[in-house]
Amino acid sequence: MTHLHIDFETRSTVDLRAAGAHAYAEHETTDAWCMGWAMGAEPVELWAAGEPCPARVAAHVAAGGVVVAHNASFELAIWNRLMVPRHDWPRLDPAQVRCTMAMAYAMALPGGLDDAAAAVNLEIQKDADGKRLMLQMSRPRIVGDDGRVIWWDDEARRARLHAYCRQDVEVERQLETRLLALNASEQALWALDMRVNDRGVAIDLATVDKLIRAVEREKVRLDRAMAKVTGGRVSACSQVAELEAWLGAQGVAVDGLAKADVTTLLGGALPASAREALRLRQQAAKSSVAKLKAMRDGACADGRVRGTMQYHGAATGRWAGRRIQPQNFPRPGLAQDEIERVVGMFGGVR
Repeated sequence: MTHLHIDFETRSTVDLRAAGAHAYAEHETTDAWCMGWAMGAEPVELWAAGEPCPARVAAHVAAGGVVVAHNASFELAIWNRLMVPRHDWPRLDPAQVRCTMAMAYAMALPGGLDDAAAAVNLEIQKDADGKRLMLQMSRPRIVGDDGRVIWWDDEARRARLHAYCRQDVEVERQLETRLLALNASEQALWALDMRVNDRGVAIDLATVDKLIRAVEREKVRLDRAMAKVTGGRVSACSQVAELEAWLGAQGVAVDGLAKADVTTLLGGALPASAREALRLRQQAAKSSVAKLKAMRDGACADGRVRGTMQYHGAATGRWAGRRIQPQNFPRPGLAQDEIERVVGMFGGVR
């Protein structure tokens, strides 16, 4: 069966790492610069922005043909959430797709295309200079006060980006020949993983916003308490060097203020003020809003966060969490009715 290899190069005002591929793909400022594609062993060809979907590509996908990509979850998101609704491309079913990143992970190889290519000793490698240009062109050159976006867009840069994209397709195609294909059951599991990730997790964004504000208020309270107990020498619980120096002045020798260090110190004899300062530091460490902000920043227009699980993310074959890390959510320490009552205090329960 002839495989179609593809690779998109895109641009957006959105931070891909923070938002994830799905929210990135559907954002109004996101678009594709180009797509490299190759049918079987034929020379790599290029689709460029402004052109219709290549007829052979459209026919291949419509007929249920196999499409290969590296980190195919990104290509699927761009294809189905950007190219289909805005450019009238045929929908791409995850069951048609093969992912060379998934194949590499299943063989305990690195996931990145450049690292995987090096690991299997491919003669052709990713274009490092082209990658730097791609990263530049993926982000705006200027965003005006009126919201107008100016991109790094000139003929020379486009030509260089097109060459980079073509080479990525060639690297991906050669990499596939060095990897073991997923067996039928694993391939079906990978396709199911794509569907699960595409369905996503519903997020109560109203509650998330209120909890972010609540946590930030608590951090302000803890910082004020730290300044009071240290006589103004430490104005924030995050000021590690200042707190270490203040503790030293209280006769408390410290090797660090990481979580384990603070726990050890609190287990020993301490002056009352030093104990209170360490307790405040410990409480502040629990007040991170990182996961809450990741939920907010990664939510799609329908309020769902997608792409939170990485197939075969560990060498054992288990999934790895991405962005909001769903496997690492803390277990509730309160009963459900207590949780709802506390959250309801901030007006976030619907």
